[in-house]
Amino acid sequence: MIELNTPPLTFEQVMLILAEQKAETLAKIEADRLETFAKIEADKKLHKEQMQKMHLETFAKIEADKKLHKEEMKEFKEKMENLSRRFGDLGNRLGEIVEYLVTSNLKEKFDKYGFYFRNTTLKVEINDGSRKQITDIDVLLYDGDKVMAVEVKTKPIIEDVRRHILRMQQIIQYPNNLTRGMKIYGAIAGAIIENEVMEMAFESGFYVISQTDDNVDIITPPTDFVAKYWDVD
Repeated sequence: MIELNTPPLTFEQVMLILAEQKAETLAKIEADRLETFAKIEADKKLHKEQMQKMHLETFAKIEADKKLHKEEMKEFKEKMENLSRRFGDLGNRLGEIVEYLVTSNLKEKFDKYGFYFRNTTLKVEINDGSRKQITDIDVLLYDGDKVMAVEVKTKPIIEDVRRHILRMQQIIQYPNNLTRGMKIYGAIAGAIIENEVMEMAFESGFYVISQTDDNVDIITPPTDFVAKYWDVD
């Protein structure tokens, strides 16, 4: 039942209610402010911890990368030193290859290919009319009307085959007493001969000679191989 005769609030009562509501509002605002501040501080702390963690992880990764790089550089240096020693040894073997070509009855090994060389000369110079050296032949095998110009490299490359073709043209252009009136054949010799070099040599009509350990062998040409020769007037 609603009491109809409730007396109206006095001014003092109204002011008291307003004061209580204001206090509650201020308390709520303060609580919200404190909560927000606490959240901000917590977020700042979390962010700082995350940043520290990221910094430590980044630093650790940098250190790990530096260590790995150092190890890789050490390994690379060792490989380069080994490679340098290897090719240094190969360079020292160039004279050995020439020696083996001369002393390993290479001349007789050409017999089965229809050649009967019995003479050998090293470093045959090819000079122009003014006696200026144009090129030279590392090893020249000869007898009768045929000669074999052998280019010797530790590890022949494609360019060496091209240069040997050019050398044949120079021999024709500037004949000497060993090549004049002869049929000149060519050969490429080396301690290490890659397949592409061998293939190009065969395609150019050159024989390929391989020196391994104490042996010198003429590599069997492919079945369609045709030895090319140049007539020297």
